[in-house]
Amino acid sequence: MRSLAEHLQVVMSRVRPLEPLGLPLLDANGCVLALDVTAPADIPAFHSSTRLGYAARSGDVAMASPTSVLSLREFPTGSALAPGSLIRVGVGEPVPFGADCVIPVENTDQGAPVVRVGKSVTRGENIALAGSQVKRGTTLLSLGQVLGSREIALLAAIGVGKVPAYPRPRIAVITTGSELIDTGRLRPQPPGSALKPDVNGVSLACSVVEAGALSYRVGPVADDPAVLRKILDDQLGRADMVVTTGGIGAEAGDLLRPVLATMGTVDFAWVALEPGRVQGTGSLGSSNVPLIALPGEPTAAFVGFELFVRPVVRRLMGHSDVFGDRLQVELAEAVDRDPEVTTVVPVEVVDGVATPVGSGIRALVDAHALAVIPPGPDAGRRGDRVTAMPLGRT
Repeated sequence: MRSLAEHLQVVMSRVRPLEPLGLPLLDANGCVLALDVTAPADIPAFHSSTRLGYAARSGDVAMASPTSVLSLREFPTGSALAPGSLIRVGVGEPVPFGADCVIPVENTDQGAPVVRVGKSVTRGENIALAGSQVKRGTTLLSLGQVLGSREIALLAAIGVGKVPAYPRPRIAVITTGSELIDTGRLRPQPPGSALKPDVNGVSLACSVVEAGALSYRVGPVADDPAVLRKILDDQLGRADMVVTTGGIGAEAGDLLRPVLATMGTVDFAWVALEPGRVQGTGSLGSSNVPLIALPGEPTAAFVGFELFVRPVVRRLMGHSDVFGDRLQVELAEAVDRDPEVTTVVPVEVVDGVATPVGSGIRALVDAHALAVIPPGPDAGRRGDRVTAMPLGRT
């Protein structure tokens, strides 16, 4: 039986980041930068006004005050700035040659063609010098940086329309089982019915999106080897990764396992993990599309996604830290567990203390994190310090 760490190493050893692309700015939001970005020019590129007002010579208004109002003649935009004159400018507009200050419009009567100025302005006041924000050649964004709204705004400001970044991976989520009903076609079932909703299909598709990737949900797919193979073949043409649930046990009715084994290099293993002792990983097709095959039980599938799928998604996206944040928490109570395996428990975390919240889907809703309790006869006791994986939305 494989340890959790051993299986995770096998999973991660087969995955590399996707090839970077030149992405339009809107498409690059949330993606990881693949190269440094340097400033192609000074920002601002010219001396510019930081206020709405009038460009002037500071010496012409040095004596202006509320009790000593000065009158200057306004010249039109584009004119040369003569002594004793001023030219109206807007925020961010170039300061005319010869001007060394900008008089805020509120310090004037905005008259025309003669403007009365009631407050002095010093040399350089309300002017942003060329290159005062960024000098040409300065590194603005670094390789590995995640692009958000502020970074996108900066790229637009320097005239970059496409940016080299790792694209969002396309993840095909395939759920299997003739007993599953698509959530869009749910109807009341009689007592004792073997049919059940396709929980994993919607849960994992949402988890993929929350991890930053693009989700393609397929299924539920009936337990028919020919249908399963055709569905998988179809997805290999568009997917950067395939995630399946169900059908990977050793029982006669687990039909996905033998189908996957014929389509690539696939490794099924018993993992010392609860929930989810059977796990599958490998690659499919001639393009070696990464595969992770998860158990069909919804809680085990969710735990498998957090432990194995999310790190793979982050690596495909070019993140250097594929495992994200981890917490060190103290168990508020002992955990009933098998000492031979790693046990993953949904917990509520308050001030660094983790309290188990039960099992099943409802427990996952109430949980703040998944506590990972290592194997061993003395682990999982009240007061033990363990690692926890936060269950955030990003």
